[in-house]
Amino acid sequence: MKGEALHISEKARTAGNAPDWSRKALSTIIRLNNITGFLPLDISNTLKAIVNEVNNLFNLHTSCLYTADNGMLNLAAFRTPDGLPPDIHFNSSINACAALRDGLPFIACGSDNYRLICQNRKVSSDYLSHICIPLLTGNDVNGVFSVSLHGEGRMSRDEMDVLFSIANQASMTIQRYRLFETLKRERQEMEEAYKEISFLNEMLRQKINELKEARYRLLQSEKLVAIGELAAGLCHEINNPLSIILNRIECLRMEAGEVSLPESVLKDLDVIHLYASRTSSIVHDLLIFSRPHPVEFRPVRLEAIINEVIRLLEEDLKKNNCSVETVIHHNIPEIYGDHDRLEQVFRNLISNAIDAMPEGGRITIDAHISSEKSGSVEIAVKDEGTGIPDEIIHRIFDPFFTTKKLGKGTGLGLSICYGIIKNHGGDIAVKTSLDTGSIFTVYLPLRGVPVKEGSYAEGKDPRNR
Repeated sequence: MKGEALHISEKARTAGNAPDWSRKALSTIIRLNNITGFLPLDISNTLKAIVNEVNNLFNLHTSCLYTADNGMLNLAAFRTPDGLPPDIHFNSSINACAALRDGLPFIACGSDNYRLICQNRKVSSDYLSHICIPLLTGNDVNGVFSVSLHGEGRMSRDEMDVLFSIANQASMTIQRYRLFETLKRERQEMEEAYKEISFLNEMLRQKINELKEARYRLLQSEKLVAIGELAAGLCHEINNPLSIILNRIECLRMEAGEVSLPESVLKDLDVIHLYASRTSSIVHDLLIFSRPHPVEFRPVRLEAIINEVIRLLEEDLKKNNCSVETVIHHNIPEIYGDHDRLEQVFRNLISNAIDAMPEGGRITIDAHISSEKSGSVEIAVKDEGTGIPDEIIHRIFDPFFTTKKLGKGTGLGLSICYGIIKNHGGDIAVKTSLDTGSIFTVYLPLRGVPVKEGSYAEGKDPRNR
């Protein structure tokens, strides 16, 4: 040990006092074991408890416990006569501490002697003896345990062993606390990393799904392009013969009285005319879907368009026992759009509403300035039909998709509506509930110009909205 060792005197203890002190020392060590044996630790209170127990056991003048952090000694706990933190070092760096520098306990009797041996110690007004014990665990520097005794204080070898044992306990306590804090920090970092990885995995999963959807849409678009080119060619080839057939039927009807055609032939002509007209209508829809058509955007009044469509469908409404109720607010200004194309949109929506109510019912058309989409007019077409199942609602705007019976529809009506509305810079949405009906809502801008002119089949996938 450096410096002048404290006098070790076995006579300092009487035969009667030694067992009492040993029991007291054992009791102190047990208490400290109980304090330091559990995690997590309140390190500040734990170190204070160690200092207080040591001070009470040895009746010390001063006891201080320093922790080593970032090359410096920090006062973690102390016990002084005046209760104020001691200021006993010129330099708080680890390298200035003789005990830590040599890795051995530093013991000296008297302040002057200690000042000469340990240049880092300030002179005390009291004549004290000092013990400075390094707190080391392997290569880890945990701190320093420094105690001062009154005058020429003396400790027996047993007392020194107990003091060193408690210092070692303090050292392991600091190390365990730091290991626990490191583990806790690493666990938090791992949890944060796990959350980040989970978040990235979720993002990756979403991106993969988006790529799958984009690939599916691309394949569908390529198919639709091919179908559109084929349909356009077929439509022109079919349309001319159909026109001739319809014209000849009209001529035969006009000449029926002169040539005295039988009633059965006239009925056959009516059937031929009906199905030829239906075929012509399908061809017309295919032409609209597959080829660009010139459009004329000009100021139009929605109320006039809706009333005209209702008048055109009046016969179908009566035949299917359906009625129409319109609520068109008078503050709706004219919009910029194509009259004929918008008429086609509302004709399709009202016709679909009629088909959705085979037993009849009421169709409500409500047009007003939209509160949901600023700068737009909102037209809602509501029916009391059977509604649309959730599993197919995402497909209702797809070309050629229909839930109607064979011969009742081509599956192009809503797709064409979607394209027309999009080319007007608007949007179309649907809300539905089984057995209570559906609401198709059209949003059209109050001012502006169309997004683009061209095929109404473009941008038809509702998932792109």
